[in-house]
Amino acid sequence: MSLLPLNGPDDQRLSELAATVDVQRDPEELALLAGDESVVQPVVPGAAVMARSVEDVAATMRWAHTHGVPVTPRGAGSGKAGGCVPTPGGLVLSLAPMTAITVVHPEHGYAEVEPGVITETFRDSMEHEHRLFYPPDPASLDWCTLGGNVATNAGGPVALKYGVTGQHVMGLTLVLADGRVIETGRRQPKDVAGYDLTSQIVGSEGTLAVIVGVRLGLLPIPREVRTALLGFSSMGEAASALVDARRAGVLPRAMEVVDPVALQRVRSTWEHEGSPFGVDEATNALLLVEVDGPEGTTEAALQAMLDGMRSGPNSVREASSAAERGALWATRREMSKRVKRGALGWVTEDIAVPLGTMPSVTAELADIGARHDLTIACYGHIGDGNLHVNVLWETEAGAGQASAAVDDVMALALRVGGTVTGEHGIGRAKTKWLEDRLGAPALALQRSLKSAWDPRGILNPGVAL
Repeated sequence: MSLLPLNGPDDQRLSELAATVDVQRDPEELALLAGDESVVQPVVPGAAVMARSVEDVAATMRWAHTHGVPVTPRGAGSGKAGGCVPTPGGLVLSLAPMTAITVVHPEHGYAEVEPGVITETFRDSMEHEHRLFYPPDPASLDWCTLGGNVATNAGGPVALKYGVTGQHVMGLTLVLADGRVIETGRRQPKDVAGYDLTSQIVGSEGTLAVIVGVRLGLLPIPREVRTALLGFSSMGEAASALVDARRAGVLPRAMEVVDPVALQRVRSTWEHEGSPFGVDEATNALLLVEVDGPEGTTEAALQAMLDGMRSGPNSVREASSAAERGALWATRREMSKRVKRGALGWVTEDIAVPLGTMPSVTAELADIGARHDLTIACYGHIGDGNLHVNVLWETEAGAGQASAAVDDVMALALRVGGTVTGEHGIGRAKTKWLEDRLGAPALALQRSLKSAWDPRGILNPGVAL
């Protein structure tokens, strides 16, 4: 059945919906819901619903299913692949007002939350009020939502040791495309009854169902954490150190990289601000590493990792306090904005590759930049093979060259057995490479799953598949 988009905020069908839920039609307010943090062109929706309850979402989906109106679920809009950019004439369904931490069960090791809870708020609450640890820590954790994290299977630095969001999702409350409400998942460590519907929804980018409740597993808080900044003379040495560290038998909590180009672009601002990332001119690449464990074990773990690096760092700076550790991570989380300063335009991609290929991949990325006369700056989660590749240009001609450069970046990732996205998702920005990543038969199967969940195709059409 074909979709029937809205004809604008005065569409007669909206009066029916507005009788039951909070419908937003003001053009200025709708403009705030038009895009995300990607380079995908924003689209102002025909209207928006500000959901405050499960029934608000269910009523909205029943209405949309009846009228064939496309719906884009949305959290904070922190995504970087265009996954919450609406369909023209579509309805945005904002889950941001649903911000309750519904229940915490320390004895069972989980909490239940609404989708609009801010990730950092939840992590802090679990630590300070319950002495429990929720590991996922995406760079935007101070404003991204847990529902959005689930929808994109968000990662972050400590995913190296603790896994991405999906590893911590025990169950979900979902509103289906026709308005029915279902529960998935478990409340105990094991359950193999039936298909794993929870995992189907994690990372589905709002295309299968609307997430209205999340059950998240919690861990004991690590007793000791040690953070160090390692300086290397080249990116090749830093990438090789990653491989050596694994041979040493130490699994860091996090291992982040800043490549020579990214370091050069931000060095002056760090020096001006007195950043804890400030390093001497002999350093051309950085690793930010962190280990955790029982009290009295982390010093030996860090030393074992350093001893295992055949091309050892030329400098090691350990955070001497919680404040310095926090400053290091704050600077790392600002890398996305800092590295783009002064550029006329940019495209940021997140590829992920097998760990042993990292030395050759980082060298080839530099070659791609030179071949297209563009600047390529990389940083990111090198410990789990996930690099944020920034294609930057300083002239008008660069915009035309960037598309070919990004194609080469994706082809490189696939050629070495990697993937076109490690944590940002496909969204609207990366659909052109999805078949190359999955293959035609697997993509067809995924489309059939989409049809089973959403027969009218109203949930986030044009995203991911």
